[in-house]
Amino acid sequence: MDFKQAGLDNLWQKVKEKLAQTLPPNSFQIWIQPLVLLKTEGDRIILGCPNSFFLQWVKRHFYHFLKEAWRQYAPEYNDVIFKTVKNKKKTSIAVPQPTLPLAYPRLCENFTFKEFIVGRTNQYAYTAAYNLANDHLDQPIFFCSDTGLGKSHLSQSIANHMISSGKYTKILYITAEDFTNEMVSALKEHRIHEFKKKYRRDCNVLILENIHFLSGKEKIQTELNYTLDVLWERRKKVVFTSLIYPQNIPGLKKELRSRIESSLMVPIDPPDFKMRLEILRKKAKGKNVLIPENVLEYLAQHIDGDVRRLESAINNIKARSLLQKRAIDLDLAKEVREMFTPRTSKINLSEIKKLVCQHYKINCEDLISKSRQKQIIIPRKLAIYLAKRYLNLSLTELGKNFRRHHSSILNALNSIEKEIKKREFLSREVKYLCKKIEEKM
Repeated sequence: MDFKQAGLDNLWQKVKEKLAQTLPPNSFQIWIQPLVLLKTEGDRIILGCPNSFFLQWVKRHFYHFLKEAWRQYAPEYNDVIFKTVKNKKKTSIAVPQPTLPLAYPRLCENFTFKEFIVGRTNQYAYTAAYNLANDHLDQPIFFCSDTGLGKSHLSQSIANHMISSGKYTKILYITAEDFTNEMVSALKEHRIHEFKKKYRRDCNVLILENIHFLSGKEKIQTELNYTLDVLWERRKKVVFTSLIYPQNIPGLKKELRSRIESSLMVPIDPPDFKMRLEILRKKAKGKNVLIPENVLEYLAQHIDGDVRRLESAINNIKARSLLQKRAIDLDLAKEVREMFTPRTSKINLSEIKKLVCQHYKINCEDLISKSRQKQIIIPRKLAIYLAKRYLNLSLTELGKNFRRHHSSILNALNSIEKEIKKREFLSREVKYLCKKIEEKM
């Protein structure tokens, strides 16, 4: 092997190590690990794939990850090209076919019942999770809330508690996206029997996160439907989480929706003032930062929403205090608060709607109407997208302001993001609208 090839192989190893840290373990193992570095052509990296199906999937879902990773370690290469490699060639790829593992590595050891802060808005969810983990509840649970309110913390607390008790050893904790990737890979590699055995026979507890991801994926839904039948017949434990309730998930088959709806429906609402204050206290203690009580109360009063925002406030208070050598007081707290407060005096939802309507020459009432006309759909989706981007409104708030269900808002956000990437003219219009908004901020 020449020096150039040895150097490229070394770079490829670094790229894979980077992606292993960035991507979910199952996605990396299934779609990145089998790739092989073939050669370079000018400023392009050529990677080999075992077949055309594999090539199309990697190109669609992982191209940008690979391109950015290569650019970080070898900026002289500006593009990544994929080619299929025949088995008869020496450079053929031996696709690994390991036994599908249980998903313990995905669990966060800090996500326990002890670390979960209980308040009025999540007490029911905590009680349901704790009872299921201690075998006092046989019914499946469906946790539903906006992001950052504790769904994953509770679902992982169940798994961690069961593992530590020693009573359960076959626990599967997985996202709906990784479940989909595993099934697609199993079908492609003729290992569907292994996939079915893993989820139906070798599993005592199934925890499936972000079930709304299965929207429109009929084959995956059918397989999950059969899997749930087997698990429930064998009286195994099942936990779901989602941003929206089953009846509002678009493209969810009637049979699967019916089975999921037989679960115990458990909402988790945003924390109230008392709970936000307790969260801030605990986060500050965990990060070894001493914050006066009046500062914590000020932050709890003025920063609402999810737990991540509260944790970020503590991180910013600590960082500013250390880097600027300042005392942690109300003045510092007010500066941090500004980072989390929408500038409603300069830009608000009404102005975003007005800007979009003026650009597309439509009536503002059309944005919240039931019209499905083409000239209305795109502006409506863009208004929702811009409101989410600049005002950080929740799905519930967006739904109220655009007179739509959570599912319609989620669907609009997902579809417009894909269209912006695919359609250059739409990308230009978004940049123009963003510039106009930012001029007002």
